[in-house]
Amino acid sequence: MPAILDSLDDQQRAAAQCISGPVAIYAGAGTGKTRTITHRIAHAITSGEHDASQTLAVTFTTRAAGELRNRLGQLGVGGVQVRTFHSAALRQLRFFYPQFFNSNLPDLMPSKFRFVADAATLCRVPNDKDTIRDLSAEIEWAKVNILSPDSYREKAVEVRRDLSGELTVEKVSKVFEAYLSRMDEAHAMDFEDVLLLTTAMLENYPEMATTVRKQYRHFTVDEFQDVSPVQFELLSQWLGDRDDVCVVGDPAQTIYSFSGATSKYLINFASHFARTQDFQLTHSYRSTEPIVSLANQVLAKDATSPIRLKSKRGQGPDATLTAYSSDEEEAKQIGKQIAELIASGISPREIAVLYRINSQSEIFEAELGALGIPVSLRGAERFFERPEVKNALLTLRAGLHVTGDRPFVETVRDILGSLGWKPKEPDSGRSARETWESLNTIVELADDLHAKDATAQLPDFVKSLDLRNEMEFAPSANAITLASIHSAKGLEWEAVFVAGLSEGLLPISHATTPTEFNEERRLLYVAMTRAKTVLRLSWSKSRHTDGKGYREQSTLLRDLNF
Repeated sequence: MPAILDSLDDQQRAAAQCISGPVAIYAGAGTGKTRTITHRIAHAITSGEHDASQTLAVTFTTRAAGELRNRLGQLGVGGVQVRTFHSAALRQLRFFYPQFFNSNLPDLMPSKFRFVADAATLCRVPNDKDTIRDLSAEIEWAKVNILSPDSYREKAVEVRRDLSGELTVEKVSKVFEAYLSRMDEAHAMDFEDVLLLTTAMLENYPEMATTVRKQYRHFTVDEFQDVSPVQFELLSQWLGDRDDVCVVGDPAQTIYSFSGATSKYLINFASHFARTQDFQLTHSYRSTEPIVSLANQVLAKDATSPIRLKSKRGQGPDATLTAYSSDEEEAKQIGKQIAELIASGISPREIAVLYRINSQSEIFEAELGALGIPVSLRGAERFFERPEVKNALLTLRAGLHVTGDRPFVETVRDILGSLGWKPKEPDSGRSARETWESLNTIVELADDLHAKDATAQLPDFVKSLDLRNEMEFAPSANAITLASIHSAKGLEWEAVFVAGLSEGLLPISHATTPTEFNEERRLLYVAMTRAKTVLRLSWSKSRHTDGKGYREQSTLLRDLNF
């Protein structure tokens, strides 16, 4: 047995030894997938079966690429190309495009916002920030699914795309078409075009395809459950009629379907590559047995996820589920428990609070700040740094001169209503809902202050918001992580609190189809499996301390044995 495989367990070693593709590795959370594929690549190269210069490993993030590259270096292997899909494709475009088109590569736009706004104006569609964000998301989804404006119309209806109230499939299609024209006029491309253009050139220019396929003979693709149709087509073009490819992923961690990711290529990998050998990694080296047991229970009703974890860390403290009377009480008690964990010797950087939507961070930012515990937000701006919140505070200050006998909470509602807040959450539109959630959090803070002090006025409320803002410590290298579950994927902590597990939050209220509900189930699974030793789940029975806004426990928690 090659020494480079000595540190692997039996499951990992079996997968790493299989160095002729096609290979599919189903790797559960915390089972050592990165270790397995780096040792597999290193074994293939050191044994002389693969040439490092002809090996391409593809990841989804630059962070993951850096980690994989670093581990290969530690194993004494250099020369392997480790890139994201976009980085690898862009490198090829920059080399081949000028040769075939005798012109410079179109300018890569860091954001499509301006071009989408121009296209919306041309089509007489509202071009406010939220609408442009939703239009941009739809165009991205269409492109990664290799859809034209016309085919978008059919597909969007078929899969029931979640559009905001102001948008229709027809409007999006027209804006999409105008956007493509604007990009052509400007000789510009977006990030999706990098993949589409590379795929098209490989398909239509045999000379380019031959050169690329001669350069790269051995492929490894990480996080294969997250590939989109255009990424799979690009991989297929890189391979040509060959099948020396190893993919690794976990269907149970497919949580980006809204952006075009799909686990179907991993689940059905053998239908694309007939000689596929598949392997399962089920030994969790991250989480203790109580956490693994609970996570397996969450997946019990998900037939698409074959992996059931087995803890190699043994027993630990039981995972807990706690119901609190209100959001404020939940945040206070979690803050108290975090302080106790820190006092027991757990470093703040080894503790995380996870939640479904970004606006849930505010109450934890404030509570932990009041306790003098530094926090670091991941994947989102701090609550008071969000554009819609800054704008709301400026508008509230502008309204300080408003006087009258009615409660200040009604004035707050009127002022925020002018910024787009409504008593009811928008039925659809991802960006519109995120903005509404931030503004609604401010409304709820006003209600809380009024419940505590019926004599409070608008100046008192603005002062209380300023105080909350001041109490929030700047991010620190050794701080509690606050993160949405989406942004926590791929990370781990010694202790994890998963908060807000009530119906309407997780599962989110707009998850109305079986497919959408199953994605919410996978979100809970991902959240749980971030924890190494301590896992505490919680939900609150109401938004406010006065008991208004009654909630029910998440249906995802039913039938779980704690």
